[in-house]
Amino acid sequence: MTAPAEFVLRREADGTIALCGELDAAGVPSLRARLQVLAGSAAVCRLELATLDLLDAGAVIGMLEAVRSLVSGGADVTLVHAPQTLAHTLYRVGALGQPGLFLVEPREEEPYA
Repeated sequence: MTAPAEFVLRREADGTIALCGELDAAGVPSLRARLQVLAGSAAVCRLELATLDLLDAGAVIGMLEAVRSLVSGGADVTLVHAPQTLAHTLYRVGALGQPGLFLVEPREEEPYA
């Protein structure tokens, strides 16, 4: 049996919410709850994702839903260094055309050797 994936959310001094570690489908409910608490009712939400790894499709969908929830709550959400799978999914479902959602410098992961 493998250990559960672990991720950390923390608010930086500039207000950015940094997501670090590994997220899988099992961690999505915790992510959504913790993200809602950290983001609160802020009009602007900046998520730094440079060190977040999405381990499965459930994690990608969970992040998509969490971001959509923040935007539908009225926040302008900026995703910085989003994993390629998330950036591609946002593009495929048409979310990048949605007002209030911004994607900055998505990562370009290397394929497995």
